[in-house]
Amino acid sequence: MTEMKALGAKVFTDRLGKTLIRVVSKPGSLRFRLARDTVGVMVIQAISMGLTFAVSVVLARLLGVREFGLYSLAMSVLGLLVVPATLGFPQLLVREIAAYRVKGEFGLIRGILRFAQRTSLLASLAIALLGGLVLWVLSNYFSREAVRVLTLAFVALPFWALLQLHGASLRGFEQILAGQWVTTVMRPLGFLILVGVAWVLLGGLKDASLALGLHIVAAGIALAFALYLLRSQLRCSIASNVVSQNTAVWVHSVLSLAFMDLVGLIPQHAGILMLGWMRSAEEVGLYKVAYQISLLIPLSFSIVNTVFAPIVSRLFAEGNQRILRQLIIKVTIVSLLLALPLVLLFLIKSSWLISTLFGKQFKESSGSLIILTLSQLIYVATGPLGLFLVMTRHERQLTFASSIAWFSHVLLNLFLIPLYGINGVAISHASSMTMFYVITLYLYRRLSALVNNDEKM
Repeated sequence: MTEMKALGAKVFTDRLGKTLIRVVSKPGSLRFRLARDTVGVMVIQAISMGLTFAVSVVLARLLGVREFGLYSLAMSVLGLLVVPATLGFPQLLVREIAAYRVKGEFGLIRGILRFAQRTSLLASLAIALLGGLVLWVLSNYFSREAVRVLTLAFVALPFWALLQLHGASLRGFEQILAGQWVTTVMRPLGFLILVGVAWVLLGGLKDASLALGLHIVAAGIALAFALYLLRSQLRCSIASNVVSQNTAVWVHSVLSLAFMDLVGLIPQHAGILMLGWMRSAEEVGLYKVAYQISLLIPLSFSIVNTVFAPIVSRLFAEGNQRILRQLIIKVTIVSLLLALPLVLLFLIKSSWLISTLFGKQFKESSGSLIILTLSQLIYVATGPLGLFLVMTRHERQLTFASSIAWFSHVLLNLFLIPLYGINGVAISHASSMTMFYVITLYLYRRLSALVNNDEKM
């Protein structure tokens, strides 16, 4: 053990160690932990993306076109229902747990955990029961296989919702890597292992219902592991078993966050749905390709934000406004530098890229990709301002900005889709996103000015 410590000390005192310290600061410092966790999250996200792709490939080969389509339909329904089932609690837990730890209000940590778990469980069960009732009423319009798979999707909803809550809680304790691991890696990894076991024991996997059932088991295993990690964290960092409540404040915040999450679904789905309604399924496919490619640009930004969120809440609670402003600038610069290579590639080689990856039949998506790329560039360049507003308890202002932007997105779609098709949707998306960024930038500058005035007084 002594030799290991001596080796560690030597690493940070030689020339290479001094260079590393200049770049990421000393071990244990805020900059060091931010750099360490960012790299860790990047690795975990890469593993998660690889596992997700592997799940799609394996299931597509084992299930066949029709059964894989049923499985995909159920997973899409599940992904949409998770948002109202979690009620905005994941962001609230990251923010409040980080702030309560700074203030030493450990009873409130236990209180908000209990309140979030119970409320989300009741919400997910209510949504599942309501969905099951609607499915039973409309069962004549679906095949027997579709009814069975959608029923399993409703059964899976509480597992998915609680898993998100536990992962967010770990992030609130600044256990960033553990929180990301249990929510994005353990479930698909466990699912692939269970698929392999089923393939060995049953000689194959040809039923979508069985695949979804295995996915529920994998989610249950991941949830149990997340619960174990969270309870271990509580035992280590919170000595008291006292539970305090601040329900009125939590309900007020969570309603705004839940509404903001629901509004956030509009840019993902409104354009596609309206395009399919007003134009054709072919144009939906073209736009979907451009939109999915453009989402690669803010990927590094999202990874950095995952690490940055609890730090924002903690620094704001401690009153370290100067350090917080400096970190926002640095995070923005790093995210922008990481995104620029993709931006240049998409702007210069959009047509070649789409033809190479998806085939020449999707070549018409290149114009939309260029428009969406510029929109995503603005998103990264404005920095984590939306995250800042949420983590500093100004989610109402952010909800106001989101509502204006996405309402304008729907209105612009009505006018631009008939005229320009997929490019019209892209222009509408870019315009509404730019409006959102301008409003959040104004709110951030106004809040910073108020804080500066308070500091001077």
